[in-house]
Formats: sequence, C-alpha cells, structure tokens
Amino acid sequence: MIVFYCIFIVAVPLSISGGQIAVFERSEPGRLPDTAVPTVQNSVNVADLCWDPFNAHRLAVAGEDAKIRVWQIPEGGLKETLTEPELILQGHTEKIYSIKFHPLASDLMVSSSYDLTVRLWNLATGEEVKVLSGHQDQVFAMAWSPDGKLLASVCKDGKVRIYDPRKSTTPVQEGPGPEGHRGARVVWVCDGAFLLVSGFDSRSVRVLYLYSAESLSAGVVASTDADIAPSTLIPFYDPDTSVVILTGKGDTRVHIYEILPEEPFFIQCSSFNSPEPQKGFAFLPKTECNIRDVEVAVGLMLTKTTIEPVGFRVPRVKKEFFQDDLYPDTAACWEPALTASMWLSGSNGQHKSISLKPSDMTPVSEAPKEAPVRKYLPSSFYLEEKTDEQKKEELLSAMVAKLGNMDDPLPQESFEGVDDDEWDD
Repeated sequence: MIVFYCIFIVAVPLSISGGQIAVFERSEPGRLPDTAVPTVQNSVNVADLCWDPFNAHRLAVAGEDAKIRVWQIPEGGLKETLTEPELILQGHTEKIYSIKFHPLASDLMVSSSYDLTVRLWNLATGEEVKVLSGHQDQVFAMAWSPDGKLLASVCKDGKVRIYDPRKSTTPVQEGPGPEGHRGARVVWVCDGAFLLVSGFDSRSVRVLYLYSAESLSAGVVASTDADIAPSTLIPFYDPDTSVVILTGKGDTRVHIYEILPEEPFFIQCSSFNSPEPQKGFAFLPKTECNIRDVEVAVGLMLTKTTIEPVGFRVPRVKKEFFQDDLYPDTAACWEPALTASMWLSGSNGQHKSISLKPSDMTPVSEAPKEAPVRKYLPSSFYLEEKTDEQKKEELLSAMVAKLGNMDDPLPQESFEGVDDDEWDD
C-alpha cells in the first residue's frame, strides 16, 4: 500500500506492530538513515489510509478497531513521532475496509466496513451524516462519480450498486457483479457514462468488466481478460486520455488499456514490467507530468526496499511541440469546488480547468505542415504499357548481358595447342 498527497508527501504503513506509518518528503530523496525514523503511531493496525485532496497535511487512517483517525502532519514533515490524532470518527461496529474523500467537496469522506454499512462523515463537524445500507456482504470498493453526485460500490455478494446518498440510503441501481469473490475494484470512466470493475471470473482469471452507469441491471457491456494472478488489479484512470493503468500487489507487470465508449471498448496498450514485485502503486497529479517528454502519467512504485517514480510516456515524433491532443485542459483537483455542508444541502460544483501547455511551446495542431516526401516512383512507372518491339529489345539485351559480348574471343582460343611432334609419342 502506498498513498500520497499532490507533490509533497508520501505515506507508507510499516510492517511492524502498532499501526505505524512513515511519512516522507518527496523533496528529500535518497537513502534513509539507519536510525529509526519518526512515524505516525496509529495504535492499531492500518486497514486503509488516504490523504485529504484539499489539505496537504491531513491524513485519514482507518483502523481495525472500527475507528477513523485524522492526523495533521506538520509543515516540513515529521520531526518527531505523532501519537495524538486531530480527530477520531466513531460509528462503525466492525473493522473498516476502505475510506474515500469526496472529489469536489471539502471535509467530506465516505467509509465502508465489515458491518455491511457505508457511512458519510463531515470532518468539519466530526459527525456522521449518512448511513447507506443494502450490502449483503463485504464491500470490496467504492468510487465517487466525476461530478460528485453518485457513489458506486462493488460487493462480495456479487452485486454492483450505485447510490445517490443525498436522496436515498438504499441503492438507486443494482446489477450483477464479477462471478469471482476474491476481490474487486471499481472506477468511473468515460466522463461518468460507464463503470469499470476489475475482478475475477469463476476460473480465477483477472477480468475487466464495463457497465453502463444508466442501466446496471442490464449487466456487463463488455469485458476483457487480463491474466491469472492472486491479487486484485487496482485501477488508476486518467480522464484526459481515457487510459486506465492497473496493477496488483506482488505483480511485476502493469497493464494499460484505453477505454472507449463504443466498440471495441478496450484497446490494450504496451505494458510496463518492473524488475521486482511491487507492493503498491500511487499516481501523482497531472501537473507532475513531464510535458516536454510526452509523459501522460507519473506513478510512485513501492517495492520491498524503495519508493521509485515511474513515468508513462507516449511515443511522438514532433516532441518539440505541445501535444494538445493528449493534454486537454485538466481539472485542478487539489482545489475544492464546495464545502461538505453545501454538498449535503443539495449544491453541486465542478473543478476549474487549467492548461498544461508551457508558455514556450506551440501546439502540435498549429505546427507548420510539411510537404510530403515521395519515397517511391509513381505507380505509372511500373504499370506503363510497352510495345512488342520494346519487350523483344529488353529480352535480347538481357540475354546478351548474360552471355557477354559476342565479339569477345572464346576462352578456349587462349589455350596453347599441341606441337606436331608430340602426336608421335
């Protein structure tokens, strides 16, 4: 597991008792000291954790004791061990499985638990504001829609559900989920028109399923097999390119697909292979991409001993131009569009968009058109009709070229003859 906030901080749960979490500054790469590093002491084992997208130093941690602890990380990173959280959220009665911040509203978070409920929290007041029901087994994953209005979930009971939390505490849509029950993840794709679910089929093959967000009950629109492996594929979706990047714990391969809202729906791209198994992957905001190198995504890969940046690039010939077909205006996802109380009262919002074009680059769509260079002779050269006389002359010339010049002496004429007296012997 690995999480991050924007361009500043990386948080990694440590495999030691006490639910300790290490926090690293991305601005200070290099080998860690041999001495113990300061940590966040969560006191219980960590089930999930997530940085607040709108607060660079607020970390929410879900524990196995059914509580969510919210920590405030000091400016400049940890200098000493933290033992007291800023806030503790209580309401679940069983271990929490996952937590997610709202993509548009500040101070709004959702959590799922083994008590089969999904709960919404207002961090500004520290209160539980909604309890969603309807799940019959463990909730594998949740995902907010791009507009922040709906919440999707995929469950071990074999169902995919969509909630409208402000209108109903029960699902507004329900449909059949993956056949396998080993784990699943869900993400909204194609501007919220579809749900992409990564899960398992009945043969334990890892499969990607695509559902229409308007008709879950109709079942799967399209699917594609990925491979066979025990871990669940965790998806990262880039809405600007409609590319999804997936990998699982212990994998060495990262799968990449372009998702289309029509046939063929899935286009497989070149995959990335790491030299050793990775334990987690997280992705940085689009503003961290190297635009001049045509980078469309930058991830942080956690291995047994390192955290390494991994760039995903698109091969282009004219790299000196800004590739405006790959870089439309992107959402400023680090700025809230509204508050939790505004959203709960029925208001909606959307992120403002920003351009990624460097000031000294020209869009490739405005690049000067180059005259095409003819590499081959025109087809008329090969298809030109020839007269019978021309064909005979070409044939004769070819034969003469093979036989040599008729005026040249024959080879045997240069041999020495036998003297007359030699015949007597």
